[in-house]
Parts: sequence; C-alpha cells; structure tokens
Amino acid sequence: MGFRVEIAPQAYADLDAIADYIEERGSFASAERWFNGIIDAVRGLKDQPSRFPVAQESEDLRVEIRQLLYGKRNRRYKVYFAIDRETEIVRVFHVRHWAFKPLDFGELRELTDDVDG
Repeated sequence: MGFRVEIAPQAYADLDAIADYIEERGSFASAERWFNGIIDAVRGLKDQPSRFPVAQESEDLRVEIRQLLYGKRNRRYKVYFAIDRETEIVRVFHVRHWAFKPLDFGELRELTDDVDG
C-alpha cells in the first residue's frame, strides 16, 4: 500500500513559481511537462521514501529531512520532505533549484515547524 504523500502549501507555491519561470523562458508546454514530471516523482515517494538521502541541511535538526533530486544536469531541483513512520505520511514541504544556496538552519526550521509537531 505504501505511504500517503502530502504536499504543503509552501511546496505548491514553490512548484508554481518554478513552473511560471520555466514558462516565461520557454513555453507553457515545457512548464507543463516539468510540472507533471515533478508531481509524478513526488507521488513516487509513496514507495520506499527512505531510499532517498538525508539532506545535509538537516544535520542540526531533530527531524530527519530527506531530499529527492529531480531533473537533469543544470535543471535539477531538490524536493525536501520528511517521513512520519507512525502515520505513514510523507510530507513534502519545499522545492528549490539545486544551485541555490543550501537552506540555513532558520529557513529549514521555519519550513519544518509543523513536521515535528
């Protein structure tokens, strides 16, 4: 059966902003392809989400944050998520381009406040 995947409002906002950026520089079709592809990848987290590595940014937190990398070469995006094994829910809370500076502790703490209860 697998885990249930929930996408936080902030992650949806991130996805929309990235798709808008792709559309501005390319086309609606390319933005739609990217959006549908990353959503499919996120849905795939329902099966064995722990196969993805722990995000380096989460070292100082009490919550284990993992990341899925989506895309190829210089068009890769980090999808940050947490796994709640008790409720069998994967919570996706942030998406950003891999070349952006890593999340600092404060940003990650703010994004994950609802993850660790």
